[in-house]
Amino acid sequence: MACRTWTCRTAATDPDVRAALDRAVERTNRAVSRPESIRKYTVLTTDFTVANDYLTPSLKVKREKVLRDFADEIEALYAEAPKVATV
Repeated sequence: MACRTWTCRTAATDPDVRAALDRAVERTNRAVSRPESIRKYTVLTTDFTVANDYLTPSLKVKREKVLRDFADEIEALYAEAPKVATV
């Protein structure tokens, strides 16, 4: 397999990357209880760097900024599927 140059955007939509992430989530979920399990995830198309202010100089995530800037993506993870009325 040839070495590829990745951007966040290309990696986020690549089927091989998504399949690898799915396998990692499945493997992780086998090691934890149901309440601790990952049920949904999304791949962001933005790097978290010191330069774009998502990381501190010691490489800690600036949670407040991430939560503010990615509120829609986070909300989508917790949104319930529409309920269908049965008659």
